[in-house]
Parts: sequence; C-alpha cells; structure tokens
Amino acid sequence: MTSFTFQTFITITVLILFSIFTQKASSLITFGFDWGFIPSNLLPLFIFSLRTIDLTISTLRMLFVVRGRRAYAWALGLVQAILFVAGIAGVLGNLQDPLNFVAYAIGFATGSVLGMIIEAWLAPGHSLLRITSAKRGSTILEALHGEGRGATEVSGQGRLGTVSLILCYVPRRDIDRVTQTVVKNDPEAFITVDHVRQLRGGWRA
Repeated sequence: MTSFTFQTFITITVLILFSIFTQKASSLITFGFDWGFIPSNLLPLFIFSLRTIDLTISTLRMLFVVRGRRAYAWALGLVQAILFVAGIAGVLGNLQDPLNFVAYAIGFATGSVLGMIIEAWLAPGHSLLRITSAKRGSTILEALHGEGRGATEVSGQGRLGTVSLILCYVPRRDIDRVTQTVVKNDPEAFITVDHVRQLRGGWRA
C-alpha cells in the first residue's frame, strides 16, 4: 500500500510539472479522457463517485488477495485501475476548480468506509475461534456440537491451573452467534478469533 501511494504521488507530481512546461500537457494529464460531455457543475460529483467506487473495490480486492483468490483479485484490480485513472484525470484536467480536489478527497474517505461495510456484510471465508474456559469447557463443547459445529477440546495449563482450550472453525458470518453460545454457557470464557486462509480435511459446519 505504501509503495502504491508513493508511486501515485510521483506520477501526479511529474504530470503537474510537465503541464507547466509543455503545451500538450493538457491532453497528457487527462490520460486521453475527454471530460467535455460532463457539465462543469456535475464534474465534482462524478469524481466523487469514481473515487468512492475505486476505494470500495480496493478494499474488497485486498480481501481476496489475503485469501488467495487470484482471479477475483485480478479482475477487481483491473476495474480499480481504470476508475483510478479516470478519477485522477478528472482532477488534473480541471485544476482550476477546487471542488474537484474536495470531491476526490471525500470520495477517498467514503470509499474506504463503504468497502469495510461491504466486506463485513459479505464476511467470506472461515475463522478459527480459540475458546479458553477454566471450568465449563465440556459444557461449551456439548453446546457447539449440539448446534452442528465442529469443535475440539484439549487440555492446557493456565496461571490458576488446568483449563480447557476449544478450537472451533466457523464461517465468518457465524462468529457472533458462536460467541453468544459460548458466553451463554460460560460468561468468563476467553475468546480469540483468527481468520483462516485455507482449510483442508476435518469436519466443520
């Protein structure tokens, strides 16, 4: 992400400097995009929309990159790059209007949040819940099995003595429901959640 931001900064800086010394810079900094078909009063809204969609896709693309979904990451990256170039061209080709800068910045912020909301709603993949219980490990295990979930209990040694460690793989969208089941059976249970990239074998819901 840092490398991408640095490269973007260098690219924009070079294009702006080029526009000062070159007569043909007007067409270069817009990357060949002709914005004449958009009324000037609607251009900030158009730039805002492009940047919002761009950052939303960027957030989802990183999700697929982390989870090893190459095809999805490639397709989203292609669309994101096109939207990014179109949006930045709208700003650089109309430097006289400060609203374009504001629209670009607001679109950046909005797209980041919107991407997080969509990612949480989709909640793809599985997660590993590690549940530590000092006294009610067997009860929690039975409750999880009763819900049809795969869970394994192992014994561990804690600061105050023997504890039960329960490992349970669940779809990310079910994390809250499983957590409620655990807390219902042991309000003092300690729970951690790790996102899992790949699963193979075993039994799980």
